[in-house]
Amino acid sequence: MSPRTTKQFEEIRKSSKENILNAALKLFSANGYAETSIRKIAREAKVSDGLFYNYFKSKEELALGVLKGAFTSIDEVIADNDSKDPSENIRASITSFIDLLDKEREKIRLLAQMGLHKQKIELINKITVAKYEQSVARFEKSFQRLGVKNSLTEAQFIVAILDGLVFETLLMDKAVNLEEMKNNLIQKYC
Repeated sequence: MSPRTTKQFEEIRKSSKENILNAALKLFSANGYAETSIRKIAREAKVSDGLFYNYFKSKEELALGVLKGAFTSIDEVIADNDSKDPSENIRASITSFIDLLDKEREKIRLLAQMGLHKQKIELINKITVAKYEQSVARFEKSFQRLGVKNSLTEAQFIVAILDGLVFETLLMDKAVNLEEMKNNLIQKYC
């Protein structure tokens, strides 16, 4: 067997890091941040505790990596496209967000848990606030382009509705009819 190439080592390293991030997402979501140890994450990812530290300096750094991945998913669904009709931006944002909520419950659950955690990590709090403000700004821009009088208030309102829908879905699971909620929001705002 020939020695591994640099590219093969990079692929192995990338795969191990992804395994750790996915294991952390699963365990943080199921058990909470405080109740999940690095040892449990390493076991779930099928790596040694020592190897974990080759990728992340601490559990906090790992949590930030997992959260950044979750926020990236949300960033991708809140439309910010000046070339589109603003009603279409709003429709696409609502549709994509609710579809994401349905498909990516572990990520959404983790974001909700970390946002409510008693001992918030300050950086996570800053990221959460920044993402909220970014979402509001994107909706506000669409509402302004539509000529909505109180565009900031409407933007804050729709983000609050979507946040509330997250918690309803996490608490009541399948009792929430996401498709109906999506259609009602689209009818109200588009």
